Amino acid sequence: MSTVSVGHAAKRTDKSEGLISYEEAVDKLSRDDRFRATVYAMNTLLVLKGVYSPEEFEFQFRQFAHKNLK
Repeated sequence: MSTVSVGHAAKRTDKSEGLISYEEAVDKLSRDDRFRATVYAMNTLLVLKGVYSPEEFEFQFRQFAHKNLK
């Protein structure tokens, strides 16, 4: 597996209560699901931090689909 362990997050929030640990998630998810979880997490963080909007993401997604479904 090519996943690099980043250790425990130094700053935990109440939002993480009840979730499985990162290590358990990595162990239990399939390779495809780990990839999907990574994409989901990255996109969520980029939107929340204002790097791009959900509309910009949707446009880029649609543009990729248009190019690749021809």
